Amino acid sequence: MSLRLDRPLDWAAQHSAERLTAVGVLAVRPRRYLGDDTPPALATIAGLRVRVAGFSERPHWHVSTGLYGFLRVPPGEWRVEVDDPARRFLPQALSTVVPDRRGVREALEAGGTPPAGSPGPRLLDLAMRPSPEMALPPGSTLLWGVLRQASGGRPVAGAYLTLETVSQGGADTVSTLSGTDGGYALVLPGEVIDRSLNPPRRQFERVLRVFRPRPALAAILAERGLLAGQPANVFALSALQRAALFESSDFRLRAGNGVLRTPANGQNPLLPVLVGQRGRWDIELLP
Repeated sequence: MSLRLDRPLDWAAQHSAERLTAVGVLAVRPRRYLGDDTPPALATIAGLRVRVAGFSERPHWHVSTGLYGFLRVPPGEWRVEVDDPARRFLPQALSTVVPDRRGVREALEAGGTPPAGSPGPRLLDLAMRPSPEMALPPGSTLLWGVLRQASGGRPVAGAYLTLETVSQGGADTVSTLSGTDGGYALVLPGEVIDRSLNPPRRQFERVLRVFRPRPALAAILAERGLLAGQPANVFALSALQRAALFESSDFRLRAGNGVLRTPANGQNPLLPVLVGQRGRWDIELLP
């Protein structure tokens, strides 16, 4: 069976996207995240580990389109988990419903090609957030640090962070999760120097929001880890869904040199962004 299966898969990987869509029943297209309101980068990401939770099939990587394709996943609702062995990107989990593509699967398993007009796979687009360990080119604007409890210094994993920013002159938001060690990274590709001012302005104060996991979610993350424990589609949750899993937190900011920014007048401190530079700001959650 494996020989008959590999031949059509390898054949399809050398052909056009139109032929490729008929290879499997589920396809994952991971691309680099740029912002909540900015389309992801065009290039797809190779070298990721993609799995369907509870199912043993490993996907086939199609170089020509950048799709990770699954052939044998049965119809129904499934959780798809993606992580990066090279640790460039944060792990993410998605849920999806796989339709019945039995005719496509049976044709390929028999060593043939799908009939003309066969439906394509269920396509999952995934915007992969950079991790604190991603290597960035010089001139990148990055904020990074560790999210921890102010009392005791314990790192907080799986917290949801958002930062107001700009993209092509308009408002945007970047979002991420803190890692298992509390580390976070916010890459801001849309921040540019304001040359309409004299002298040009390169530092801006941005609004940061932090949502710590509620106790039930924190317990799941502690038991299962960041990938298996995180909610599926965490970055697509509605405000109501997010509030059921995370709670808004007050915090203070500690710069790499130890300088503190504390809440004032009932407001959390703003996060300074210096265009083209990397700034370390640890986030300390207050009771």
